Amino acid sequence: MGEKRVALALNVLLLICAGIYFVFSPIKGPTMEDCYLDPKARQKVLDSRTEANEELLTKFYFNGEELPCDRESKTFYLPVNMEVEQWEEGSFSSGQRGISVYLLDNPLEDVKKTSVKEGKSYRLLAVKDQVYQEYAIVFTGLPVLSIETDQEIRYEEVYGSMRFLLADRKTDWSFESLMSGHIRGGSSRLNPKKAYKMTLYKKNQVGSGDLRENQVSLLGMRKDDEWILYAIYSEDTKVRDKLSLDIWNDSGALAIESQGHYGYHMEYIELFQNGKYYGLYGLMEPVDYKQLDLTKRGESRPMDYLYKQKDPDVFELKGNHTVQEENDFQVLNTYLEYLDAEDEVFAEKIPELIDVDNALDVWIYLQAVLGMDNIERNIFYPARYEEGQYRMYFVPWDMDYSWGNVHDFDALNRSRFSEEIWEMRIAWKLGDRLVNLDVNGAREKVKNRWQDLRKTVYSDAYLEEHIEQAAHKVMDSGAFARDEALWYDSQHNSDYESLKKLALKRMAFLDEQFKDPAAYLDLEGYVE
Repeated sequence: MGEKRVALALNVLLLICAGIYFVFSPIKGPTMEDCYLDPKARQKVLDSRTEANEELLTKFYFNGEELPCDRESKTFYLPVNMEVEQWEEGSFSSGQRGISVYLLDNPLEDVKKTSVKEGKSYRLLAVKDQVYQEYAIVFTGLPVLSIETDQEIRYEEVYGSMRFLLADRKTDWSFESLMSGHIRGGSSRLNPKKAYKMTLYKKNQVGSGDLRENQVSLLGMRKDDEWILYAIYSEDTKVRDKLSLDIWNDSGALAIESQGHYGYHMEYIELFQNGKYYGLYGLMEPVDYKQLDLTKRGESRPMDYLYKQKDPDVFELKGNHTVQEENDFQVLNTYLEYLDAEDEVFAEKIPELIDVDNALDVWIYLQAVLGMDNIERNIFYPARYEEGQYRMYFVPWDMDYSWGNVHDFDALNRSRFSEEIWEMRIAWKLGDRLVNLDVNGAREKVKNRWQDLRKTVYSDAYLEEHIEQAAHKVMDSGAFARDEALWYDSQHNSDYESLKKLALKRMAFLDEQFKDPAAYLDLEGYVE
């Protein structure tokens, strides 16, 4: 009897010890190292097999999520969190019966941030029966978007599917949707690397199964079904756009009272299309009626309008207008009439039609970021019906030609850096006239607004921090180097210290110039 009690006590003690062990030493989950073959084991696998003549690994998974692949190089890509030192937990699999996958190099032996930044390629071995085939995997610090369509995306709408994988986490880190896409942009269409418009769809759960819009929020941006894939081709540092639009979002866009947002957001991603790596892109919100909270035709309130200036004297009415009537352009035509009117008429009439403070914000913005490509193009003109009349606003768009980057139509990449522009005026006609005629006290407003903004978005600290943040994302993710290798006819310049110095130099220059905004108008204006 005594022996049984001793045995029972020992069993209880063992259970207690085991419980303590599992509490303080939890069961280890699968890791990438579980797939690793050391050289001796690898040789044993290869000795009894021959290289396959056909593709073995059509799909490849990490923690059950399919990874995109550049088929020509047989390289898969896994987005990881480049902000932390620890490698992601999880293991790889083929997802195909009878095919085993092994790592021939062990990522866990390497410094994660270094591997990601350098875009180190790790060898993979796929084995089936008596054959094998080698592949590779690269870890990127950016989210990845993979698009599959029946044909390459062109100017006409092409339908297919998309798969989006986040980098910063591995829980709820994938999103899939049906989609359609087409090439977008004006002059950018001439570039080898194309920009795209993407629309997301899902099938009705009942009835005919027809497609309907699939509105989602990606990377913290607005919830919507329409997205722009911006190619970031003509700008060598790949950060000018991001820097400029962040400045506008944190200044001019916030100064407009509206339920909408009078700006747009962009986040960096890497793009794959039909099994081919396409490089570094910006996933971007469109500027449209939804973004600006404008009333469309047929709604209860009077209709609002959204115009876009594409080129000098070339405007288009945005939105889904099956028929464009003459009175749809009445607000725009009135504005253009006032813009070219005699000084007395301009000074009297223009404040009745436009938001002067918004216009001055745009004028200051273009001077600060050297927005030479927005002088007579790349401006949205929302016209909102307010208190019994239309009020026009202004939203800058497409900021790759900024911070000294100017057109070079003789160059293949169509851009160059200009030393001369740094001490020139960006001659935006509306802002120039408002300041010159001191409409609504424009000169004093510019002086005071500049002093306020120099403490925030135009401060040296803000500019340096945002340049460094954008540079970190494109460089330390490995995306910059991959984009440069793929799009070698596009300039790539990683001299971000020079960009910071030039930005601060322009701010100091404007500090002096904006002490007397009227005298600033005497400076030579930039002309292409």
